Amino acid sequence: MLFKKTYFKYILVDPELIQNLINIKSEIKNFVDVNKPFYFRVMPDHYVCLIHSIISQQISSKILNSIWEKLNKTVKKITPKNMLKINSEKLKNIGIPLRKIVLIKEISKDIVIKKLSLDKLKKSNDKTIYEILTSYKGMGKWTVDMLMIFSYYKKNILPINDFGIKNGIKKLYCAKELNNSIINKIKSDFNNNLSLLSLILWKISNDSSYEKK
Repeated sequence: MLFKKTYFKYILVDPELIQNLINIKSEIKNFVDVNKPFYFRVMPDHYVCLIHSIISQQISSKILNSIWEKLNKTVKKITPKNMLKINSEKLKNIGIPLRKIVLIKEISKDIVIKKLSLDKLKKSNDKTIYEILTSYKGMGKWTVDMLMIFSYYKKNILPINDFGIKNGIKKLYCAKELNNSIINKIKSDFNNNLSLLSLILWKISNDSSYEKK
């Protein structure tokens, strides 16, 4: 295993919730079998999830896995204090770009000095969460989206700028290009269930057996 099990938890998604999405868009059944378990891999530790999301920015899964494995070997346990202690050069040597290192250090410092609490922030409304976290240089909306879905467990997040999400939508809707009409329809049809839809869209994007007609 490339990932430490302690950082991840697998939650079984209620088949009825998936069926509800199928009732809205029947083509979803081509990718998800409600008779088989559908698991949602989450990261209960908000800090670890945020660091994972920062590192994930604009890199492939293969590169991410390599960096994450090396990071776990280097720091043993990913905590704000440990990330502050580790030399920036070591982080650079395992493949983390300097701009991400600076962001990780800044976030870690603010948590240690209690300027930022990810636990308390979770209780805020979505707008406030995005405003506070994207105020950090290098922290974009996509990174916060990942925290919102995989650690804050927000139910209505659609990371529309994510390549996998875009690709999944194109496959599901047989569209060559995305436009505001499709996106607005998705947000309207799947309101309050966009996070679960996002999981399915990622699955659809990775489904090489599907050929768009």
